[in-house]
Order: sequence, then structure tokens, then C-alpha cells
Amino acid sequence: MNERTRGKSSAERGMEMKQRVLRCLSGVLVCLTLVSFPQAQNAFKLRCLTAGISLRANDYPEVLAKTREFFEKSVPLLVKEGFFLQGGRVSTNPFPVYTRGTTVEETDHRVSQLTAFTERMNLGLSIGPAIQDNRYDEEMIEKVCVLLKGLPVSCSMVIASPEHGIHYDTIRAAAQTIIILSDLDPMLNFNFAAVANVPSETPFFPAAFHDRGYDSFSIGTESARLVMDVCATAANILQAKHRLQERLDLEYKKVARLGRMIQQETGWRFEGVDTSPAPLKEVSIGQAVEDLIGAPFGSSGTLAACALITDVIKNVSVPQAGYCGLMLPVMEDSVLAARAAEGRFGLDELLSYSAVCGTGLDVIPLPGDISVSKLEQILRDVAALSLKLQKPLSARLLPIKDHAAGDVVQLESEYLLPTRVFLVK
Repeated sequence: MNERTRGKSSAERGMEMKQRVLRCLSGVLVCLTLVSFPQAQNAFKLRCLTAGISLRANDYPEVLAKTREFFEKSVPLLVKEGFFLQGGRVSTNPFPVYTRGTTVEETDHRVSQLTAFTERMNLGLSIGPAIQDNRYDEEMIEKVCVLLKGLPVSCSMVIASPEHGIHYDTIRAAAQTIIILSDLDPMLNFNFAAVANVPSETPFFPAAFHDRGYDSFSIGTESARLVMDVCATAANILQAKHRLQERLDLEYKKVARLGRMIQQETGWRFEGVDTSPAPLKEVSIGQAVEDLIGAPFGSSGTLAACALITDVIKNVSVPQAGYCGLMLPVMEDSVLAARAAEGRFGLDELLSYSAVCGTGLDVIPLPGDISVSKLEQILRDVAALSLKLQKPLSARLLPIKDHAAGDVVQLESEYLLPTRVFLVK
């Protein structure tokens, strides 16, 4: 024991040790996204803290240095405030901007410079939409497939927008991309989405991208556990709505307060919180819905329950970013996966639920022999619904090689659960 610590109480020495650990985080930041700290005490985890950055062809080192500094300042702050962070993420401006004029190989090399940084920092990386306007671009399809096959990145294609309506040509490009990725490895489609009306600065992948003229960040949460607990203990559906509004308002104000603290500490603009209660396996939105209606998910009453939860989410009084809707990722939610396997709902039902709540068709296993034209029909439905309702929707579709409708599918991922391949009519 040195002179500075001699005579101090164990509590004081413990506090000094904690402070020294936090000061040293720049060298070991990767640990913070994976380790649960004893002081984590809030009602739910943060799924992601997503930094939005703008890149040009010649400014990677400068921008990445600033990004590293952002996480070195912000992550210790959220730990201090009692939050558990599942993972830090980075979303960029659309990658065709900072790879313009490059070949497929050169694009792969430039993006690999980014992944070298994000992997060292244990950060996820979304490189934004490959196509934002309405066009079929074979070279961009090839670039997406090469990038997703070889690098740990997420990206998307925009299939509908208020400016251009339904992007029919881009829908064909997205459908072709899904087919190629499926032939390479069905799991590659986990990192690709066809997106409609999804705003920038959403924290969730694979739709995330950045288009601000300044550095910014947003926060995604994992509040499905809280939703489950409220729905399981409420006497009726109206009481559940009232209690859920009270709890989410209270807890999300803590998240928004954290966002403002990070903004003050880092100088990066806080865009808001995506209040979507992202589920994960046994932390199940499907279970919450079943507790509300007293019947299996997919039964009568499911749509009304989804609408109720979404009404609460939309009315949380904090700055909002991204989807802010009820996520129904079939293979990531234990109850949804089980009910899909039982045939209690299909693509049409999921689209109808999306009309009142959700984020679209998320993590849906499809037959391996599905055609490009059939995928286009599904994506057109998503695009049309998004435009009609003026809401963000996306499609993350996973054709499974050598599998037909009704076959059991189990993908090699700790985050995905077994279910059955959906029927495509």
C-alpha cells in the first residue's frame, strides 16, 4: 500500500479503484459492451448506443479518432449512471458517398479500413443504404454481396420514400440481393434489410444510417422485459395500458437524461431514443401480448394488443428517433418463434400487425426456392403499407436453402431460435 492510500477506509480505496478503472477505459473499451457492472440498476438494458458519423474518401483517420473519443467519454458515463449497454455501434452516411468511383475490390478495401477500427473497439458497423433512389444497379448488388460476405457490416436498400413513392426498380435489386446472399449463406440476410420510410439516425441495425451535417448519436433500448412484467401483472388490458405508460415514461426519462449528459460531455448531438421494446429470446414481446389477450399470439385480439402497446410507445414523452414501434422479430423472440412454428400466423398477419404497430417483416425464414418475383411481391406490399401509413417499415427476409414451407429451421446463431419456414402464397 502506498502513501496515498495508507489510512483510507476500504470503501474509499474501493471508490478510488473504480475511478482509476474508468480512467483507463480507453485501452479496454471493448469490455464495457460485454460485462455487466454491479451498479447496473435501471429497469432495462440499453440495446445500443449508436454514433452517427459522416465520412469522405480522405478523412477516415480523423473521423475514427473522434469516434473513439466519443465512446471513451460516453460509455463510462452510462455505466456510472447505472445502465448496462449490450453494445456500441457506428452508423455512417451511405457508403456509396465515401466510396464513389471505386471498383468492387476498392470498395471492399475502404470499408475494411472501417471494420478494422470497429472490430478493435468491439463496435457494430452499419454502412447505410446502398441504393436510396429508384434504380436497379447490378454493380451495387455485387458490392453489397461482397461486403456482407467478407466483412462484419450491415446495410440496406431503400424501397420506398415520400419523394419517389414505391421504388419498383430498387425492390427488384433488393430481391436479387436477398437471393444471392441466401445462396452464399442464409445468415448474411440477417445483416441486410429492404427499408421503407426509415429515417436516418435510427439506432437499430441493419437499417441504421447517418445523414446529418454534424456528429450525432441515438440510443436503442431493450425494454421488452418491463413490458412483459407489466402485462403479466395487470388486472385487465386498460390497466395494463395505464401502468405501462407510467412505467415507460419514468424509465425513458432516465434514458433521455443520460442522452443529454452524453451530449454535454462529448459535444455530439443527441438525436433521441428509439422506444421500440426490442425483445430477445425469452424476453418476449409475444409473451406480453399473450398475457394481455389470454390466448396464443396470432389469435383474435392480437392486433388490438399490438396497437395498444404501440400507442404507449409512441406517447412516451422523450425525444424519439428511429422506428418507435413494436418489433416482432420472429426468430429472435421465443414465443413468436413457437407460435409461427404452430402455424398461428403468417406473412399476411404480420403485415396487418405492422399496420398498427411494428417495424415490418423481421427475421422471417422463407422457402429456399423462392423466386425473385415472389420476393418482389412481398417487398411491394411492405413498401405500399409504409407509404399509405407514412411510417417506417423494413423487411429482413431469410430464404433457407434446401428448406420448404413448414420445414423446421435452426440457424447457427446464439440469438436466433428454431421455428418453421413460412408459407409464401
